[in-house]
Amino acid sequence: MTADLFAATIGLSSRTIRSYHARGLLPPPARVGRTPCYTEQHLARMRQVVEFQSRGLPLDAVRALLEPDLVLGELTDLGPAIREAVRRQPGLLADLVEAGVLVRHADGTLELKGVRAVLAARTLSGQGASIQQILTFLADAVREVTPHAEVALAEVLDAVEDRLAQADSGWGAIPELAVEIVRVCVTRLARTQPAAHARPEFRRSGGRSHRHTPLSGTSR
Repeated sequence: MTADLFAATIGLSSRTIRSYHARGLLPPPARVGRTPCYTEQHLARMRQVVEFQSRGLPLDAVRALLEPDLVLGELTDLGPAIREAVRRQPGLLADLVEAGVLVRHADGTLELKGVRAVLAARTLSGQGASIQQILTFLADAVREVTPHAEVALAEVLDAVEDRLAQADSGWGAIPELAVEIVRVCVTRLARTQPAAHARPEFRRSGGRSHRHTPLSGTSR
């Protein structure tokens, strides 16, 4: 839909819509030629923003809820540290881009996407780990988990396929649903596993469980 139709559907002015773009609350529209086009995903996001505002939340709080990685990236020192890490270890850049932790734009700038993943990897690694070790560990872990993520996404798609025809948001909402389902499942497993010293065996191959080498002992 056009920008004017989008604004009219939401009940906001075009100027207000532009301000939401500027604050990072609304992703940029797709473009058909030079014309901006909004999708059902844009409508769903704006409805979330408007609902949170109606409950008294300031826009900064709404932004933190809807774009936690973006806000965390601004509040931490990860950006400069990661840029320095990939400068020192150029091969790491390709690994992080492939993993989706970094996005490399056409103008050469880098955007950090997986802030929460980096922070979690840093916590797990301990104070003695360098940023290069943390990022290498994270990229390797993403590479190993990706086939399982592909299976999970396909399973979610199969589960909701009959509902897609009736859903306004369509296919674009499937990845977000898959992420939240996996988050719920992993959180439940973490709660129900035995004591921390008994490591759960999440993956098996040929009857053997695979265990990662501790990060402090890795090198690249």
